[in-house]
Amino acid sequence: MTVRVVHVPGRTPYASKIRDENVHILNETTVDGREVPRDVTLSWLLDHRPWKWLDVIHIHHPDFESIPILQQALTEASRAAKHVVFTAHDTTPVFGDRESHDDRIRLLAEKRALFVCLTRGAAREVSERWSPRAVLVPHGYVAEPAEHGRAQVREPGPTRFLLYGSLRANRDIETVLHCWRFDRQLANTTIHLLLRAPSRASLDAEAVAWRAILDHAADPRLLVDVRPFPTDAEVNQAVREADCLLLPYRWASHSGQLEHAYDLGALPVAARTGFLPDQVVHHRDRVNEPVWFDWSDGSTYEYGARLLTAMRKAHHEIQDGWRPHDSVSFSRYRTEEHEDIMADYREIYDGH
Repeated sequence: MTVRVVHVPGRTPYASKIRDENVHILNETTVDGREVPRDVTLSWLLDHRPWKWLDVIHIHHPDFESIPILQQALTEASRAAKHVVFTAHDTTPVFGDRESHDDRIRLLAEKRALFVCLTRGAAREVSERWSPRAVLVPHGYVAEPAEHGRAQVREPGPTRFLLYGSLRANRDIETVLHCWRFDRQLANTTIHLLLRAPSRASLDAEAVAWRAILDHAADPRLLVDVRPFPTDAEVNQAVREADCLLLPYRWASHSGQLEHAYDLGALPVAARTGFLPDQVVHHRDRVNEPVWFDWSDGSTYEYGARLLTAMRKAHHEIQDGWRPHDSVSFSRYRTEEHEDIMADYREIYDGH
């Protein structure tokens, strides 16, 4: 029996990969003459009430929905006997404030949504704070296994750092740029910023980051690349061409980008925060340890120095011939991991 799933929203590689012959994603399809958008919102569900032609509502980022809309959607889904699944990508808010984030999480728990957690640490926190209905399913790949791999021999040249994605407040782009540009030991490096086109709605929240980018844009080693919305292929290419993926999280509980670095053989340079170390442990000895830096102990005046120390270390490792893990065996592992993930999701979607 095929299970029909709507993802809220459905843009991410994480959502789009949860499909097989028994799991049908309704986003970007036409059902009964009605087009289902890629980025379905709970408001859209309430406006169209598609309860007869879906089985599961899979919520990923409830911070984009108002609490009254979330409550109404969960109530109507319950009345229609539809399963609600919530992947707790973040146990700390990366959009919005802590209080409203926690209110949404509590509401999901009260309405009996099934929580999917991506690491053991997150599952433990969710079970203790919000919901006993929490299961552990690892993140899995970001780039499909067929896309894994890069040039076997790196050409001589500057160490290439990459930052991509949102300029949201939990990612400290400003400190990276201010420190990196003026560190003479990093003169033989470049930074590629791959960004989504800003809009009036986002510019206020991202103003500090954009100001830092403008301050340093004249440096020829900084490539700022703004796209309408970077496609999966564009992001994969950027990661594949980078030596190091920078993950300057001020706070986070999980990082899909860390998984992406492993998929495509980039060296992660990451803040040791949240449950990111759990992600590395999950892969055991199949991957290299990231170059970590600590921004979690409150010694904020030391954070720039720690970042530069990590970037210098990564730069030296790349220039000394650092090599990623074997892409063929890792691709095979990711394929097997995905089969296990899909088996878990089939049970979850069936309501077990």
